[in-house]
Amino acid sequence: MDGQGQQTRGAGQGRIGIGIDVGGTFTDAIVIDMDSGACLDAFKVPSSPEDPAIAVLRAVERIAERHALAGVTVCHGTTVGTNALIERKGAKTALVTTRGFRDVLELRRQARPELYTFDVRISAPLIAAADRFEVTERMAPDGTVVTPLEDVAPLARRLAAAGYEAVAVCFLNSYAAPAHEQDAAHILRAHLPDAFLSVSSDVAPEIREFERTSTAAVNAYIGPPVRDYVERLAAGLAARGAAGLRIVKSSGGLTAPANAARYPAHLVESGPAAGLMASARFGAAIGQPNVIAFDMGGTTAKAGVVIGGEPRLVSEFYADCLVEGRQVGGFPILSPVIDVVEIGAGGGSIAWIDPAGVIKVGPRSAGATPGPACYGLGGTLPTVTDAHAVIGTLRAAPLARAGITLRPDLARAAIESHIAGPLGWDVARAAHAILRIATANMADMVRLATVRRGLDPRDFVMVPSGGAGPLHAVAIAREVGMDRIVVPALPGMFSALGALLAPVRHDAGRSVLRPLAEMDRAALDAVFAPLAEKIDDLLSAESLDGRSLTRARFADVRFRGQLFELKLPLGPADAPVPDASAIEAAFRAAYLKEYGFDLPDAVPELVTVRLVAQADGMAGARDPFHPAARSVAAAPPDQGTLLAADGTQQSVPFLDAAATPPGFRFAGPAVVVVQGATVWIDGPARAETGPDGSLHIILEGGQ
Repeated sequence: MDGQGQQTRGAGQGRIGIGIDVGGTFTDAIVIDMDSGACLDAFKVPSSPEDPAIAVLRAVERIAERHALAGVTVCHGTTVGTNALIERKGAKTALVTTRGFRDVLELRRQARPELYTFDVRISAPLIAAADRFEVTERMAPDGTVVTPLEDVAPLARRLAAAGYEAVAVCFLNSYAAPAHEQDAAHILRAHLPDAFLSVSSDVAPEIREFERTSTAAVNAYIGPPVRDYVERLAAGLAARGAAGLRIVKSSGGLTAPANAARYPAHLVESGPAAGLMASARFGAAIGQPNVIAFDMGGTTAKAGVVIGGEPRLVSEFYADCLVEGRQVGGFPILSPVIDVVEIGAGGGSIAWIDPAGVIKVGPRSAGATPGPACYGLGGTLPTVTDAHAVIGTLRAAPLARAGITLRPDLARAAIESHIAGPLGWDVARAAHAILRIATANMADMVRLATVRRGLDPRDFVMVPSGGAGPLHAVAIAREVGMDRIVVPALPGMFSALGALLAPVRHDAGRSVLRPLAEMDRAALDAVFAPLAEKIDDLLSAESLDGRSLTRARFADVRFRGQLFELKLPLGPADAPVPDASAIEAAFRAAYLKEYGFDLPDAVPELVTVRLVAQADGMAGARDPFHPAARSVAAAPPDQGTLLAADGTQQSVPFLDAAATPPGFRFAGPAVVVVQGATVWIDGPARAETGPDGSLHIILEGGQ
């Protein structure tokens, strides 16, 4: 039994692994044979926004009709925490903080989410002023007591009487001296035994008061709904015979339900992280270590970067929110997260006309209910998917496998009523306009993930995924100057597959704030010791089943007086920690490489130490991206027609990649079905099917 896809040998079946990802429109499920790496099953079911667990369990029941679930652990990417945060549907939450610091959440930072926008809008704090409470206490950064902690029991009784479901505790300097927080938490637990308690020195023991308070507040606010969901889903899977559940974290690592429920703030980017993990593994399999992962689903589009085979990871991110349809500054979270840029642009994004008569696309989405008009489920507003249905790039067969009957007539009616008619255009022009706007928005997203981070997108290969990603990938690549796209087999299932491929991973960190010169090896060992204890505690909830476990040390270092740090690897945790002089030399070399100069007289300062533990996913399994043995006779493609922007019909080849032999070559424009998703090659290009069922596209002028 290996914990990921264990022994299920009934009826000649080997070990299987199950990955499930919940999206805004569909819930994706994939079943992999752990011994051969072959995909045994892959399908979509409509999501259930009222309770995402319903769709997950529906998918598991469908899998159980063909595969034994005994011993199988389901790996799951979830948006429950994200949705609770964005939609402001979290728990009734109180904040307990040091006297004089109750308004840290309100004061925020001076940074503006949009630098040149004069009507800057900021999301309201998760915890209102009336729900923020102060206690008298003060710790110094060196751990000495400045002011003793007052009796917290009266406040605890007050919070219990008010019916708070969650409490965040964040005291000044608790990252360095957590004793007062721990004492207060003990009293609060005694008086509010059923409340979700989020203590900053446990959740994020790092410097920067606003970010630490925000992280503790987010963790508390989404804690009850995430905990309830995880526990309910784990119980539902057990009742259906599955061995257990693992949840994808924002870092791209898997964790047990108990740890997921303890730190829900670590799950906010669960789904996007899973997709990036699959893109990284796929890039390595095709010999492309530098990849731009582009994922477009029903409600959002995401872009992330894989460099040298590893997704770009950051230690802090903002969970953005929508205010009156605009993406605004949200809530900072101190948590390891795969760096993903996300916008409200998906297949279900609704097209609308603003007061100035300009077409806009998104961020509001038709979601799973009622969905795009062309799904025939009651939707009447025009979406990106409806635009594809009108021009003919959306194919009926992939949707039919998800139980959807394509209705282009309803799509035409929606676009005519809400876009073409009011503007005096024909439907073809309006549909193409919707697609061009969506493409421009997503091209800007790709630039934000690359150019604005100092990366040239032309140095990368685009790997599109999601139900709608392959439809837009070629157009976006042209827009940003890329010339190569590789569409993987099963692109519409990539996040579900990434959940299955992810390693079990845990991160622990704490801020130190001491000059490097003051840190000898004994002092460095001492600051890492509590992190090792925390990692051991987290791993005790995991069933690693003999997997090899690695631990690595890292340090965030800066020059004293600066605001930002560089993260340095310090080697494996089972080796002696480097001495201060070696760390300083590595820091100065990294600083010179990053900024082009050194500061020889400046004092390097150790800011935060980190420990990462990781156990490989799919233990003992064969890579699912290996070439499959396929013998398919070449057949001429069918000819189909697409509706051009001027209303004329354009004849293009329509192909199914699964019905072509490996190495089959053809030229664009063309429409290609790749195992459940549709690729639209919108202009001159060279394309070739790969031995693993992928589709390799080189745009005109590419090498």
